[in-house]
Amino acid sequence: MNFIHTLSSALVAIATSLALAFTPCSTAQNCGNGTDSCLTPHTLPGCSDSDCCSTVCAIYPECCLVTWDAVCAATADSNCVGLCGATASGLCTTPHSNGACSDGTCCNAVCAVDPSCCTIAWDSTCVFEADFYCVAGPPVQCGLPGQGGCTALHSTPGCEDTACCNVVCGVDPSCCSGAWDQFCVNWAIQYCSGCTLACPANATTEPETCGTRNNDPCESAGQTATPMSATGGACGQLNGFVVEGVWNGDRDIYSITIPDPDGDGLARATLHLASTIPTFAVVVPASCPVNISAALISINSPNCVDVTAAACIAPGDYWVLVAPGTFPTVGASANILCDDVPRYNVRVEVSQLGCSPVCSSNAGPCFEVHASPGCNDPTCCNATCAIDPFCCSGAWDYDCARQAAVTCGAPIPANDTCAGALPISVGQTIEFSTMRAAVEAPGIPSTCNSNTGLNIGPDLWYSYNGERSGNVVVNTCGAATDLRIVVYGGTCAVPTVVGCGSSSVVCSPNTGARVQFSSVCGNTYLIRVGGETAQIAGPGRISLTAPGPVCPAFCPSDLNRDDVVNGADIGLLLGNWGFYGLGDLNVDGQINGADLGVLLGAWGTCP
Repeated sequence: MNFIHTLSSALVAIATSLALAFTPCSTAQNCGNGTDSCLTPHTLPGCSDSDCCSTVCAIYPECCLVTWDAVCAATADSNCVGLCGATASGLCTTPHSNGACSDGTCCNAVCAVDPSCCTIAWDSTCVFEADFYCVAGPPVQCGLPGQGGCTALHSTPGCEDTACCNVVCGVDPSCCSGAWDQFCVNWAIQYCSGCTLACPANATTEPETCGTRNNDPCESAGQTATPMSATGGACGQLNGFVVEGVWNGDRDIYSITIPDPDGDGLARATLHLASTIPTFAVVVPASCPVNISAALISINSPNCVDVTAAACIAPGDYWVLVAPGTFPTVGASANILCDDVPRYNVRVEVSQLGCSPVCSSNAGPCFEVHASPGCNDPTCCNATCAIDPFCCSGAWDYDCARQAAVTCGAPIPANDTCAGALPISVGQTIEFSTMRAAVEAPGIPSTCNSNTGLNIGPDLWYSYNGERSGNVVVNTCGAATDLRIVVYGGTCAVPTVVGCGSSSVVCSPNTGARVQFSSVCGNTYLIRVGGETAQIAGPGRISLTAPGPVCPAFCPSDLNRDDVVNGADIGLLLGNWGFYGLGDLNVDGQINGADLGVLLGAWGTCP
């Protein structure tokens, strides 16, 4: 039997070699040369993806010699990691280390926008993009009663004005498949009709009535530029006439001062403008004549939409000029009467971030998200921007901070997994960063949804050994990261939720979370803390408070939970001397000599 099997295998090998030698070129399809998908059966041998084709043909040579049948397609589906549509690539809704995902249509849509999702890894950013590009709501007809006004926010798709709705959804289809959000409102304001503007309460009001001129110092003697509010900007109105084809009308000039407290010689000025008629604004040196074409910053405003433009400029005194028309041409195509009351709002924001060399000590932290490009460690910054240039030209977003943490060797937290949970005690506060953490199962149960969804970002784990009975409060108040807390009883293998919560109004800033649960003496509790979404990671702090009595069998003097009371515990107690918290062994609200006496009385190994 063994001889027959060996002979049979040899004959198959000979037949394979002959088939390769005599396959006509007109019918052969080499790996990667054709157009046939590796995931569907077809007559010609081979398939369009050379890597997948080679993988399959290494298992079944006849797939590259005879025909790409159903067995070849199934083998591709289960073995071609990194191929869009292959089961082996992983779900589009979960991050994984290889590129691509198992939904071919979704995979191709995401990778068309972000090629790294197919060439590097299907990371949390790709999952986020899949949520946006691949999940569409039911089609919505425009103009249905009760849909809500086109210039008002509402959670349902579409709006009541059929014509406006169709225009907006033609620009942004998500307005007719998801919520009618602020973007949809802005499109409606811009494209659908006239609009109105209200003057902000803290804005400077233009000091001239319609038809008068007194804030254009370059027009005539006696006029002066109006000082602009540093916080609210300014609001005013424009008017004028077209006389024999020539504009004869208003323009307004406001004075601003650009400071430079960090002394680097530059500041980032962001010009905002919204107007009820076509209007432009410019930032120019404070001198006459005004050379509009050479403006340092210029911007056009369409139909009440707040638009912005920014530039890095030297500190000093500047003018902001506002005029009807389209930059750089002053003037309207028709008369602007006082009865029309066209209005505008204009302001300038000044920031010291974003103008120094992006990779310098003046930039934000490398392992934290910030709005300006670059980060404060030049070596790490340059290495990160070599991988992702956007980080030095746009903003240091989540992907940049995460990439920097990996590229520059930020340590992976020891408590990244439930099995590695770090102990935390009542009164203790621990600073942490989740930037290099991963997300571990289990998922967030539906009972934990408090209008923040059921996703969790990179998470860390802590354990509390039930040293006090009754209510225990876990909080991350003071964290700069939007966080979620889940508290479990049981074990890592069989966890049971006993409390959960996300960003709380009780915390300030309310990015922190606060959760209360009931502790039972002798039970151990697992505390999981992570971002509110898969795209949130960063610095935070966690602390425990519990007013209840110390459990009888507990060794309260062992402050660092190493089962022995020694000098290390004295150090922790002295570190909180005079305060309440870790070390308040007699629970009288203050750490003092009485607590030190309790600790010394328990010196040695815990019972």
